[in-house]
Amino acid sequence: MKNESVSSITLERNVIKNPARSDNLFLSILRTYKVTILLFVGIIVLTAVLTPEFFNLQNIINVTRQASVVGIVAIGMTFVILTGGIDLSVGAILAVSGVAFALMLNAGMAVPVALLIVMVIGVLIGIINGIGSTFFGIQPFIMTLATMAVGNGAALLLSNGSPQTFMVNSPIVEMLGNGGIGMVPGPVILFIGIAVISWLVLKYLPFGRFVYGVGGSLDAARLSGVRTTRILIMVYSISGLTAALAGLINASRLYVGHPTADSTIMLDSIAAVVIGGTSLMGGRGGVGGTVLGALLLAMVANLLNLLGVSPYNQQVAKGLIIVAAILFTTPYLKQHIKQQWTGL
Repeated sequence: MKNESVSSITLERNVIKNPARSDNLFLSILRTYKVTILLFVGIIVLTAVLTPEFFNLQNIINVTRQASVVGIVAIGMTFVILTGGIDLSVGAILAVSGVAFALMLNAGMAVPVALLIVMVIGVLIGIINGIGSTFFGIQPFIMTLATMAVGNGAALLLSNGSPQTFMVNSPIVEMLGNGGIGMVPGPVILFIGIAVISWLVLKYLPFGRFVYGVGGSLDAARLSGVRTTRILIMVYSISGLTAALAGLINASRLYVGHPTADSTIMLDSIAAVVIGGTSLMGGRGGVGGTVLGALLLAMVANLLNLLGVSPYNQQVAKGLIIVAAILFTTPYLKQHIKQQWTGL
C-alpha cells in the first residue's frame, strides 16, 4: 500500500509539471504549436496569392479587432479545457453582460460601477458552473448547457426580447468599443494584455501547473494534495469573466446590449482553442496556440468575405479547418487508425 501511494504521488508530480516549460523557449513554442503555426503561415501565403488587398492596413486592423472578442473568450475557455472540462455558457454570459450593462447605464449608474457589476456577474456564473461540476458531480457539458439556457432566457427577460440601446459619454466605453491607442484598437490591447497575463500564469505560477495537473490526472492531482475543487471553480470563474469582458466590448462598440448577441461565440471560442492545439481531454496546450487559433479563424473569415464566399459556405470551411486541426494535432494518429481498423 505504501509503495502504491508513493507511485501515485510520483505520477502526479510528473503530470503537474507544466508542459509549457522548456530550457529553450523558441523550440518549445515550435514543438508545441507547430501544426497551428503551419496552418497560420499557410493561410497567410494563400491570402497573399488570392487577395493581396487583405494586407491593407485598415483591413488588418479590422481582422485583429474581429479576432479580439473571440480570442478573449477563447482564453478563458482554454483554462477550462486544459482541465478536461467545457463551458457552453459563454455566449449566454456575453449576452447577459451586454444587456445588464445597457440597462444599468440607462438607469443612471456610473460607468465604472456598471463595469464592475457586469464582471462580477460573469464570475458568479462561472462559480455556479464550477460548483455544479464539482460539489454536485454534474458533467461540465450538462452543467454549462443548463446555465446557457438560463442565461439566454435571462437576457431575453431583462430586455423584453429587444436590443437595449444606451447613450453615454465615457472614455472607458469608447476605449472598449471604438477607441484605441494610435492605430491599435482598444479591444486588441485588452486581448493582448489578457493573453500575456494568462500565459505568464500558466507558465510560471503554481496555479498554472495545477491546471495542467488536473487536466492530466484529476485523481493523481487530488492524491498529491492539490485542491482540485478550488482549481476547477477558479477556471470556470475565469471563463465567466472573459465572457463578460467580451460582452462589454460588444455592447460598447455598438452602444447596444443585444439579448442574442454573438450567438456563435461559443463555437468560435472552442474552435480557436482546438485549432490552437489544446487537447479536449485536458492537460495539453496553452494560450499561445489559442491566440493563433483566434487570429486564424478571423483571417479565414476575412479571406472568404473578400472572395465573396457566402456565410453558409464559410461555416462549412470553418468546420473543415477544425477537423483538420484536430486530426493533425492528435498524437499517434496512425497507430490509433490502425487499432480501430483491426476492430472492424
